[in-house]
Amino acid sequence: MLSRLFAHAIRLALAVAVAASITACDPCGSCSTKKIRPTSTPTFSPTATPTATQRATATATPTASPTSTAAPNACLPSSSIGVLVQGTNVTAYVPLGNWSGGTAAVAVVPIETSGGILVNGPVAAAVPTTVTTANVPNSCSSNSNSGETVCVANNTDVYLINGTTLTSTLTSGATGTESFSGGTCQNCGVVVDSSTNKALVTVGLTTGGPGGYQFLDLGATPVAFETPIPAGTDVSEDVSIDPARHLVLSPNEQSIYQIVNTSTSTPAIFNNDLSASNEAGAFDSAAEDCTTGIALATSEGTGNLFIADLTQANFIAGTPGTWTDTGSQLENFPEFDSFSAGTNGIAVAPGTHLGIVTGEFGGDLEGVIQLPSTSGSGIPAVVDYVAFTMPAEPNSATFDLGFDPHTVTAYVSPNDHKAYAVLGDSSNAYLGIVDLQGLLSAPRTGHTVNSPLPTGLVTYIAQ
Repeated sequence: MLSRLFAHAIRLALAVAVAASITACDPCGSCSTKKIRPTSTPTFSPTATPTATQRATATATPTASPTSTAAPNACLPSSSIGVLVQGTNVTAYVPLGNWSGGTAAVAVVPIETSGGILVNGPVAAAVPTTVTTANVPNSCSSNSNSGETVCVANNTDVYLINGTTLTSTLTSGATGTESFSGGTCQNCGVVVDSSTNKALVTVGLTTGGPGGYQFLDLGATPVAFETPIPAGTDVSEDVSIDPARHLVLSPNEQSIYQIVNTSTSTPAIFNNDLSASNEAGAFDSAAEDCTTGIALATSEGTGNLFIADLTQANFIAGTPGTWTDTGSQLENFPEFDSFSAGTNGIAVAPGTHLGIVTGEFGGDLEGVIQLPSTSGSGIPAVVDYVAFTMPAEPNSATFDLGFDPHTVTAYVSPNDHKAYAVLGDSSNAYLGIVDLQGLLSAPRTGHTVNSPLPTGLVTYIAQ
């Protein structure tokens, strides 16, 4: 473990030394070193001046009003792990690969049954199953209405899985390769919108790219890909879909927060370019509390989060269009400055105001945030937050977070109705199931939860 931590420290040190001269990882398919772009990390108060100013000629295009979120997977980002919630059962679909490589398989890991979270024991349903794939997968997302899971590989493969059976292998419309600071990919992520029974795959495109979006209609007979939507720039490492407002959220490493309005026959693209702000860092992942329309982006290499109230956003048509938001800010969390590579992974538990924020490429220090319960006026800010240290795993190893595209997601339990995060480690040995409200309520010093954590706040499940 010491050698691995030392090696990781060396990688980060080298990354800082060269990050000023590069904007992404070397497009080597086996790149495993996370390059960190150094950025300043000033402290922002919750009432900081907005980072984007409203244009007088702006006209609201997408409908953005508070709404409820019903689907178990609604508004989750296209990170690595997919969670299927059906009845009283919760199952994780965990790719055993990432953008840098790995094993050509998906682990199907039961998390909950009617008795609640499964603690390692002699329970037949708790035995993980491995689904072999033709190529290395990097991302999975589940439709809890249909029971189907979609996973994508680093090449153009798209896998449809029902239960523990690989039912179909499809080919996406990717024509190029996307290069991120965490690796390269043709298919880079997938997120399912269960309200339309469609999966959105982020892809590399040689024309109109380097990134793009392609919907897969899972309800068609046979299932069918739609025409790719060129992004005109890089896509986010983890995009998210707002199913109520019909928006795709895609903040990228060039600090452009792209939103795609898919409510019209021709999807409309809007960019909010914050690259002139040194404090913006490199946006990494999207998330949203769809009950309020408060959208988020992580900021690699910093302890910041970008927060915007979409109910106050103004969208200006163009090719591409632009969007601005007087209800937005960069908010700094000093306790998150020490995350491995800064704030990177993020997810909000559907239908709640609770989210998980993580680093990447190692580390055991993570965070929980509580978002405001209302929107529509003022500048949104996090209501409460804590940083916490994951406990040692059952094998006594120190928890070490996984690789891109971020081994983190969230769900609400159908049994105890609590909001949980799911974190995967870098060795694919365990999933950590994290009680979000429990951590906010735990004994703390300032915004740091005291260690050791109270029993029951983190449960490890072997994968």
